[in-house]
Amino acid sequence: MKFISFLLLLTPFVVCAQDNDTGVKFRYKGFIDSYHAVRSSGDWDYMSSRTRARFESGLEKGNTSGFVSLNAVYNPIVSRQSGLFLREAYMEHSNKGWGVKVGRQIVTWGIADGVQVTDIISPMDYSEFLAQDYDDIRIPVNAIRVSYSNMYLKAEGIFVPTPEFYVMPTECENPWSISLNGMYCQLHNNIPERKIANSEYGGRVSAYLNNIDFSLCALRTWNKMPAFRLNGVTSEKMLDIDAYYDPMTMVGADLSTSLGKFVLRAEVAEYFNTLVSTRNFATAPVHKNQTSALVGLDWYPGNDWTIMLQYNHVYTADYSNDLSDYEHTGMATMNVSKALLRNTLKLGAFGRFDCANDGAFFIRFNADYHLTDEIAIILGYDWFNAESGMFAYYKDNSELWFKAKYSF
Repeated sequence: MKFISFLLLLTPFVVCAQDNDTGVKFRYKGFIDSYHAVRSSGDWDYMSSRTRARFESGLEKGNTSGFVSLNAVYNPIVSRQSGLFLREAYMEHSNKGWGVKVGRQIVTWGIADGVQVTDIISPMDYSEFLAQDYDDIRIPVNAIRVSYSNMYLKAEGIFVPTPEFYVMPTECENPWSISLNGMYCQLHNNIPERKIANSEYGGRVSAYLNNIDFSLCALRTWNKMPAFRLNGVTSEKMLDIDAYYDPMTMVGADLSTSLGKFVLRAEVAEYFNTLVSTRNFATAPVHKNQTSALVGLDWYPGNDWTIMLQYNHVYTADYSNDLSDYEHTGMATMNVSKALLRNTLKLGAFGRFDCANDGAFFIRFNADYHLTDEIAIILGYDWFNAESGMFAYYKDNSELWFKAKYSF
């Protein structure tokens, strides 16, 4: 917060410096949006209601820059989500191909669309599961990144002294809270201590060749999604659950190439020694090696159409029937969009299909209409269907939603 205060105090001097041609540049932008959703069955109760203001500002002089992003949120349903929150705050310097970026930032690896294969440094906030824009549920991390790049190559090393982990909803007032057999959970989140021994570190090398890009990466990290163990039932009739995290290693690769109006993408990762919950949750999680592989095809047929298809397959080695996961699981995704009315109206649908649990899916439909360049109205419907698997927790959470957004 001292860094933010420093930037805000500098603002008038920066503007003055710009006027005096000192070479210092100040920029800012942001938006205000209001999002509201109601369940499309039963009593049509509120699933979400939040109003947010985001402010982004940056300073730049020569090869050095700073950036800060803040969210001010009011959420009448889940009180802990109301307040002023720091999103990103980092300094960046580059010179002759070398670069360093230090501070709170969102880190993205890989080429998958809305699926994490090698992209596991910034975890997800599942406070509303997937019923938010993908960019909004990514959690920034405090990191030091050192890179070197030229026309054909980029090499990056990263050090994360205090890793972040998935946010799991447990508040009884949150319609998206985790529950089993109608019982809410009291979660003991055994997040690792903040010390150097528990830090993350790794690297990624990317090559940009004629009509083909590929990357290799390795990361010493943690299972960001916790594994669970059920201890029993509390006096308040809640499930008493421990959430566990352990170190693991990931090595991976990705590739993309264009074929006319198509882009072919592939990504693979091996997770060594990751934690997996047991089927009845009553025994301790176990360590297993898992392989995650993805193939995707993007099609740009023209007339402002975009069609993106993916399939992600996960294999668990040394499998046993007491594990909560299947030996083989598959998730297919579909992202289709079409721009109309001189790009003022955009229709879209993003779907996830759980191939390991027949008939289980989540599809988000949306219609985005821009009244002006600054003002947008978005209507949508989130459709859950499942009797087993992850989506079954939310099978009654299909919802209609509305969002208004003003950008500045």
